[in-house]
Amino acid sequence: METNPITVLFFGVQGSGKGTQAELLIKYLNEHSDRKTLYLETGELLREFTKKDGYTNRLVKDIVETGGLLPSFMPVYVIGEAMAERFTGAEHLILDGATRRENQTRLVDSMFRFYGRTPYHIINIKLSEDSAVTRLLGRGRSDDTEEKIRKRLAWSQEHMDAIMKQFETFECTIHEIDGEPSVEEIHKEILSVLGLHHDNQD
Repeated sequence: METNPITVLFFGVQGSGKGTQAELLIKYLNEHSDRKTLYLETGELLREFTKKDGYTNRLVKDIVETGGLLPSFMPVYVIGEAMAERFTGAEHLILDGATRRENQTRLVDSMFRFYGRTPYHIINIKLSEDSAVTRLLGRGRSDDTEEKIRKRLAWSQEHMDAIMKQFETFECTIHEIDGEPSVEEIHKEILSVLGLHHDNQD
């Protein structure tokens, strides 16, 4: 595979399978590229942050545990810190959940410009609300009701539309991916739009 590093941001509502697809892409890159891959998942970075003992860490932990909404700077902060500590400039970059609000989107874009990683790719996995509800109810979380899930999805979709409109003004390519087919079909489609499909026959 050509050695140019790629930068990919994954988006999609809960239940869309974006985490699974991010993992499959990383596996593919590890097998077909001579570069390492840096994977940053905002939720995981925030969970790591809450395990440390400090004033800010405790404040964030309280919000996370009560299901509140974090201030906009916090997700951007943990991503920026992880990039500063772990990124050497050579890796493929895969980000999941990098931005959930418009003001975060501008900051994430400025980070990619700073690191010379433009143009970058957006993978936006689209899933109908009913399919998302079915999948999330299937996970069997006791505190999840259909009403709660639909409320979360509506909030998420409203912000996602605004975020995508903003990304349209940046130096990136947005790929809308149908989230309804099988995991394997979606993976193949993602490889195809990223221009990685030429050696997907093995």
